[in-house]
Amino acid sequence: MRGEMMSFVEIAKTQDIPVGKMRHFEVNGKEVLVANVAGEFYATSDRCPHSNARLSMGKLEGTTLICPLHFARFDVTTGELQAGPAEMQLGDMSKLPPKFVQTMGRMGEIIAKIKAYDLRVYPTKIHGNHVQVNVH
Repeated sequence: MRGEMMSFVEIAKTQDIPVGKMRHFEVNGKEVLVANVAGEFYATSDRCPHSNARLSMGKLEGTTLICPLHFARFDVTTGELQAGPAEMQLGDMSKLPPKFVQTMGRMGEIIAKIKAYDLRVYPTKIHGNHVQVNVH
């Protein structure tokens, strides 16, 4: 990290984020997700780069973070995009108003063109029983 000073901020006690869980924090004006994977803590941005959903409201399966809105998958340890958003199947919409169906179809076309990217990751460390993160 050339030219950037490491400045860690204490955000939680280790017991506040149990193994297999994640939490949302706001640090230095940024939304940060902190996940506990088998006792190791990882921090990433907490917004899906595809739909802007809060990722901490999704699922954590091992090291895989799943977006709650369109099910994009990320490696929480590296921020790497593993799989793009999944196409939603809405089923029979024949009883819905035609204008609503048309609007939903148009929204689907727009959303499908939004690309998903890797998440930003932030360094973490444990100091005593506190999780610290460097949000630069």
